[in-house]
Amino acid sequence: MNFTDSARETIASAIREFGSNLAVLSSFQREDVIVTDLVLSAAPGTRVLTLDTGRLPVATHQMIEAVEKRYGIQVESIQPDAREVEAMVSLYGADLFRESVPNRMLCCDVRKSRPLARGLSGLAAYFTGLRRAQAKSRATIEVFDRMAQSVKISPLADWTTTDVLRYTRENRLPEHALYARGYTSIGCDPCTRPVVAGEDERAGRWWWETDAVKECGLHFSADGRAERTVDVLLREVLAASAAQ
Repeated sequence: MNFTDSARETIASAIREFGSNLAVLSSFQREDVIVTDLVLSAAPGTRVLTLDTGRLPVATHQMIEAVEKRYGIQVESIQPDAREVEAMVSLYGADLFRESVPNRMLCCDVRKSRPLARGLSGLAAYFTGLRRAQAKSRATIEVFDRMAQSVKISPLADWTTTDVLRYTRENRLPEHALYARGYTSIGCDPCTRPVVAGEDERAGRWWWETDAVKECGLHFSADGRAERTVDVLLREVLAASAAQ
C-alpha cells in the first residue's frame, strides 16, 4: 500500500466509524490542503474549519478563497472571544508573545486553543495535516489520537516532505504563497518566518525562543511549570474579560 492509499484507508475508516460527525481542521498549508482534497473526494459534504486568530497573513486569507473556489465550499471560521483578546492585549500588550514562553502560550491559548475547543464541541472527530517528520515534538503522533474529547485523525502521519510535494504537484493543488518565500510552516504573521538550510520545518515558528518546544498547544502539552504560569495569566485575562 503506497502513502496515498494508506491515507485514503485512514479516511475511509474514520468515515465508517464517525459518519458525518467529522470535520477537517485546516490552516491551509500543503498538508491541510491534501487532507481536504482526500476527505472531500471521499465525503463531499464534510465541513472544513479554520482558526482565524486575528493575526493571520494576508496570503492565508487568499488561500482560503482559493480552496473555497476549487471545491465549491464555504470554509467555517473559528474565531477567539473578542472580550478575551481585548482583555489579554490590555493587560499584556498586542505582542506579548515576544516577552516569554508563558506569554506566548497564553496568546496561543486565547487565540487558538480555547476557540478550537468551542469550535469542535459536538464533533466526534476531526482531520489534521500533522506529520511525524515535521518536528521532534511530532515524532510520536498517533494516526487516531483518542485522548481528547474529539478524536484527532492524522492521515498523513507517515508522509515525508517528498510525498507531500508529489501529491500537491501531481494533483495541481493550490499552494500558500509564503512557501515561495522560504516558509515551511505557516501560522500567525508575527510569529512565523522563513527557514534557512539545515533547520527543521518548525524552526520558523517563534524563532526568538531558543530552547522551547515549537508548538502552540493545540498538538502538544508543555512542561508543567510553563502550564502553571499560563494558568495564572489566563485567570487574570478571564477575570478582566468578565469585568468588561
